[in-house]
Amino acid sequence: MAVLGTPAGVFNLYDSDRCVGSFISRADAIEIFSVEEEDLGEVQFEEREGVIVVDERKLQKAWYDGNIPNSPPRKNSSMDELILRRLIEITLPEAHVEGQERIGRFRMDLKVTHNGETKYLEFDGPSHFAPSRYGPPRHHPFRKKKIIEEKTGIEVVNWAYWIQRCASNVRAIFDNTVRGYGALWSTNIHFGDFSAEDSAQVILQINERFGCSGADAVSNFYGPQTNGRNNPEHPILSEIIAGKESICHVPDDSISPKSYPLWCARELLNTVLEEARR
Repeated sequence: MAVLGTPAGVFNLYDSDRCVGSFISRADAIEIFSVEEEDLGEVQFEEREGVIVVDERKLQKAWYDGNIPNSPPRKNSSMDELILRRLIEITLPEAHVEGQERIGRFRMDLKVTHNGETKYLEFDGPSHFAPSRYGPPRHHPFRKKKIIEEKTGIEVVNWAYWIQRCASNVRAIFDNTVRGYGALWSTNIHFGDFSAEDSAQVILQINERFGCSGADAVSNFYGPQTNGRNNPEHPILSEIIAGKESICHVPDDSISPKSYPLWCARELLNTVLEEARR
């Protein structure tokens, strides 16, 4: 099964709290790759919502295929890391960001130092949590975090794929009073697909680290237009309403029916609450 479904929504580096999506503007692509407009000559852009954009998967493929001259090295890196790095530079301009630092047998995606405080940042895609075409995850999602923190004394922040790429979540790395955001708009990997026996606790811990916890946090991840954002609706909502999907994709067997509202899309909460009371 493909990890990502149909792309939707237009991302904006300079309005990242509000603008959620799979399409990257030409202007943002120039900044993300630190290139000139002519370096993107092989990339096929289109117009959406009045903006010249490209599906980020096509942009990443062009980069991996070597079709974006003067772009950063592709080895051991990903589009998500490049986007997060640029977001950090915009949101915390005084911060110092390094990529792919080696610690023993591990490489760390990003090392960020801000006001004398250092954090390691790891972007964790769906394969860190659920089976993929390469098989199930080889290790617990927090294994690397535990090893590196014990070795260095520096916190490792796991930026999971459902944590929105946005300025508020960047600020939350260094400020635990910031309320961040989660967003799910096209993934085909759901919390109920996760492999770890304590998946619920893993999800809640990551959410809490970015200040996007609470009774209605996960329900707002699925959109549309939740928390004042321009975030697309995940197609699973219409599939659930049509009876084609389970109403709840809970992460593990420790979740009781009374807790289902913590894991369901906002528009289904009333139905879920009624079922939980039965």
